[in-house]
Amino acid sequence: MSCDNLDQQFLETFIQQEGLNDIFRRNVTDYFNAYAHRLAQIAEASSRPIIVGLNGAQGSGKSTLSQYLSQMMPMQFGVDCHVLSIDDFYLSKTTRKRLAASVHPLLAIRGVPGTHDVPRLLDALADFIEPSVQSVTVPIFDKLKDDRTRKVHKIQKSAKPTIVLFEGWCVGVPAQRPLSLAVPASSFEFSNDNNGVWRSYVNECLGGDYVDVFKLLDRLSMLKPPCFEAVYDWRVDQEIRLVARRRQNPTDASIPGMSVKQVGEFVENFRRLTCHAIEVLPDLADETWELQADRLVLEERFRS
Repeated sequence: MSCDNLDQQFLETFIQQEGLNDIFRRNVTDYFNAYAHRLAQIAEASSRPIIVGLNGAQGSGKSTLSQYLSQMMPMQFGVDCHVLSIDDFYLSKTTRKRLAASVHPLLAIRGVPGTHDVPRLLDALADFIEPSVQSVTVPIFDKLKDDRTRKVHKIQKSAKPTIVLFEGWCVGVPAQRPLSLAVPASSFEFSNDNNGVWRSYVNECLGGDYVDVFKLLDRLSMLKPPCFEAVYDWRVDQEIRLVARRRQNPTDASIPGMSVKQVGEFVENFRRLTCHAIEVLPDLADETWELQADRLVLEERFRS
């Protein structure tokens, strides 16, 4: 069997295992395989692991793409590809409750800058770059339980060319200008943060330690949604998949996940910075994939 046939067979197996459709197949064939080839060339030319930021709104498919690349690239290119999700570095529920009490109630909700353990994230990324470190320890966050677990994931490094895919909804996003914070971005902010304390704190965090994280990126890529309204539909679909997968495990079958209404309320926490990312990140990213509402890539744009 030829290499092309083996690659196609792997893609079809991946699609079946993940319950994906023809849209993912078309995106991989038209864009993402070529993207993998570009990353492999960069990794092979580098004397250390390269860190690639992958930005995408909730439910845009960044985690699925990351998993596909992490499995495909070692087989096709002989390049190690590890996935690091910003979601695994959320603060514990207890710590977020303390933030909610001392700063603003909305900080009890995971997601926005200021609700991540940034020092631990910096340590993990630095360990990938440091030649003397042989393995990297990454925490594991349980989204359905909305809390950190006691489990950790240990990633073994090797001498092969290596790519670290650092994926997350706010990866690479710069802070907003102070003037942009003056007016609530939605009825949600008007009702919950009319005085601007929450959004100012989030923006201050984004312009602080998160800058040190994003400086470590060797490359930045973006899955750009057509509008924020599409993100709501994507996140509902993501929650359904998350619950269905968890219910396959008898010990976790009772975890209900969020209702459609709860998902709608949850994603409002991300509206401001998601819209900001849609506006500014294509000028900062090395490549941007313009998605339509069904996640089909309409266009691939490169930074000039």
